[in-house]
Amino acid sequence: MEKNFFDAIQPNLIERLGKFYNCDCEYKQALKKETELFKQLEESLSGEQLQAVKNYQDAVCRTWGICEMLAYKQGMRDLAAILGIESKGE
Repeated sequence: MEKNFFDAIQPNLIERLGKFYNCDCEYKQALKKETELFKQLEESLSGEQLQAVKNYQDAVCRTWGICEMLAYKQGMRDLAAILGIESKGE
């Protein structure tokens, strides 16, 4: 499968994953816990410290987002290989 194919469908994949996550109870519980913990940080850290935590959190989330998309793309490639669809590129 060509890289351009994945670039073209990426917005749809992200939207679909978001809908899937929002229907998952375990995800909702984890998000609730994350929100509670962040509120504790907001109450106990200085502005500068809180900004450092936010910057770190943004960097981690970007990294995980990239990993998630790469894993999804690889899964699509693996499925294509299993189904015998020729792969062009990566």
